[in-house]
Amino acid sequence: MFTRISSLVAASVIALSACAPESGAPEGESVDCALGVGAEFAADCGLERAEGGSVVIHHPDGAFVRVTFDADSGLLSVNDGALQLDQTTKASEDPVEFSTGAVRYRVSRDLLTQTGS
Repeated sequence: MFTRISSLVAASVIALSACAPESGAPEGESVDCALGVGAEFAADCGLERAEGGSVVIHHPDGAFVRVTFDADSGLLSVNDGALQLDQTTKASEDPVEFSTGAVRYRVSRDLLTQTGS
C-alpha cells in the first residue's frame, strides 16, 4: 500500500512540474548581474521601479533584492533587512556595482535615479 501511494505522489509531482511555466527573463529594464560565486556578468536580471524611489532587481529564478540609491551621495542601501549590501564602486562612478551575498550587480546610475511614472 505504501509503495502504491508513494508512486502516485511521485507521478503527481512529475505531472505538475511538467505543467509549470518556465521562468523566463525578468520583466523591466535589463541589468547586468552575476548570479553566484565565480559567475560572469550577464544581462539576466530585470529592474522594476518601486514606491519611494527604490528599485527592485529581479533574478530569473524569481529571487529579488530591493535597493534605494541616494543620488546626492551616490550610495546604495538595501531595503530588505536580512541582506547586507557591499558597494564596490566609488560614489561618482558609473555603472554602480554592488553585491548582496554571492550575487553581484552592475547598474547604470541613470536607471537607479529615474523615477517611475
